[in-house]
Amino acid sequence: MVAVLMTAVSRLLTNILCVSGLVISGHAFALVATDVNDTRELASNTLSITDQRYHYQLAKTYLAKDDMALFEKHYALAQGYALLPYLDYALLKNQLHTLPTAKVDSFLAEHKASFLSKRLAQQWLYTLAIKQKWDEYLHYYQPGLGMVELECYNLYARIQTGDKTAYSDVAGIWAVGKSLPDACDPLFSAWKKQGGITDAVAWTRFTEAMNNNKRSLARYVTRYMSTEYKAYADLFDKVHGYPYSIRTTKLFREQSQPMNDIIAYGIKRYARSNPKDAVKQWERYEAQHLFSQEQAVDTKLYLVKRLAYKGHSDLVEKWISHSNELRDASVMEALLREALKQQDWQKVNQWVNLATPELQQEERWLYWRARAQDELGIETGPMGTSADIYQQLSGSRSFYGFIAADATKQPYSLRQRNDNIDPNTQSRVEQLSAIQRAKELWLNDSLREANAEWYFALAQLNEAEILAAGDLARKWGWHNQAIKSMIYSQQWDQVDIRFPLAYLEQINEVASAVDLEPTLIFAVARQESAFAETARSHSDARGLMQLMPATARETAQKSGIKHSTADLFKPEHNILLGSHYLSELLQKYNGNRILAAAAYNAGPHRVNRWLREHDSGIPYDIWIETIPFKETRGYVQNVLAFSVIYGYRLGRPSAMFNEFELGDYKPIN
Repeated sequence: MVAVLMTAVSRLLTNILCVSGLVISGHAFALVATDVNDTRELASNTLSITDQRYHYQLAKTYLAKDDMALFEKHYALAQGYALLPYLDYALLKNQLHTLPTAKVDSFLAEHKASFLSKRLAQQWLYTLAIKQKWDEYLHYYQPGLGMVELECYNLYARIQTGDKTAYSDVAGIWAVGKSLPDACDPLFSAWKKQGGITDAVAWTRFTEAMNNNKRSLARYVTRYMSTEYKAYADLFDKVHGYPYSIRTTKLFREQSQPMNDIIAYGIKRYARSNPKDAVKQWERYEAQHLFSQEQAVDTKLYLVKRLAYKGHSDLVEKWISHSNELRDASVMEALLREALKQQDWQKVNQWVNLATPELQQEERWLYWRARAQDELGIETGPMGTSADIYQQLSGSRSFYGFIAADATKQPYSLRQRNDNIDPNTQSRVEQLSAIQRAKELWLNDSLREANAEWYFALAQLNEAEILAAGDLARKWGWHNQAIKSMIYSQQWDQVDIRFPLAYLEQINEVASAVDLEPTLIFAVARQESAFAETARSHSDARGLMQLMPATARETAQKSGIKHSTADLFKPEHNILLGSHYLSELLQKYNGNRILAAAAYNAGPHRVNRWLREHDSGIPYDIWIETIPFKETRGYVQNVLAFSVIYGYRLGRPSAMFNEFELGDYKPIN
């Protein structure tokens, strides 16, 4: 058991974050105890922040090289520097195996409620686990540390100290649809010996794994099942591989919860290819089996979504007309979009009225209610006249708010707050240790740790203090964090902070060179990365304007711009290439920003295909609303709305739509 614990914890400690790049080799250093008080006092009194940063970096370098003499020298000269606790942390982390309890307590107390405190607490608990110091482990353990390994160790510590009630909590950790860390193995081993894995528990994990598409894990779980439940598992696996087998009802006659689980899963699998027949099969099974309300609604909702996706609006209407529970937002929006494509305004009005009360209050649904009333000549509907609805919407700083303002020829509403930030509040926030550490980490390009420190700080601030912090980040040029701080505190009307004039000089220069409105460049950069210079998406789009490496290379070649992929994380270069690509798309689509923005996000080939779907043409607002990709719909709407906002920020207000964008959308010749 000790060997298993040591192996598990060793892996965890190997993989754990080396904060701020501090990697220390094998020596068990003592915390610096050299008598350098005079040097420290001199350093804190005379050295500039630039010099402190310099000595911190050298101290970090020499610590990594195990050169303690030079480390101590530069450590002393860095006194007063905000990141000095990171060096203390690194030293202490490396000697945790000696169980320096007093030093750990001191560090945790000094840096309470900080990123470093949480990280050290995690590593301290790992160390106590490998040393099997279970009483001490329970003393230091706190819920909410965010790691399943520590939860497992906590339960194991309770068992080892005589608390057998911990066994009842193990199933909740084990019965999940994903693999669990090796650190949990000792706990699971002890639990299994106590008979913890019943058929019911194993079946729960099996179904969770199958629903999570983890078939190998599901097969592994079957080893803990009785013969009866293994047969259920085999049948479950059969309907996974051969969904049409759900039509052979004689295989599924048994009345039991596992059989209900198999049927519900099989119906969903079958619905992916044949939702209409899956509905027929479900209705047959529902008449023969007693499904729980939750399982029945879940299955029906999946069927309705598949029907809506495949365009079977008539069947969807039949189901949702008798069930509020099936009027899911995604289902209703699919029905709305299908009706808009057909320009069937009766159906649009029907779906708007059938939507849940919550949906009906959303801006999208209010706008299309007003449009439907206009098209159908309905003078007054449940929410008043179309003019009343447009008037209500026009007070919103959003795509629908701006388009509603256009409909009634009202000025756009920015709803901008210009709160006077109290200088004393901002000064106090700026002096907070966590804020200072976050700033220095950001300047050192240690963004992960900078973000962690920042959010630990925000969690302890009130709204006015968070506003002051966001304004500080804006002043420093950390625009992405300033924006996220306003989102974190839901201070939506702080327009100056949420929509900063970042890289103003570079954007104006490039806009002039490629004949683009700077408002569009700002809007795209704000939407793509919120001005995060080093942003990198799952699809490998990079930098401020989120360019794919291949697109960047092609654009650079066409434009005669010297380029390397690494340059995409340089703001000036990214803005230059992104603007050239945006200009190319605008030329392709005759100055139409709607089409250019959609192409920037989803690719020109998709935009061309979407246009070909409307031979006779559809109005611009319907074309935007019926873009097949949810992400691209939101993207286009945001870019257009952000362009309006940046027009005001730049002192050059303009309409959301230009002359090239109004009218019907048809295939491009």
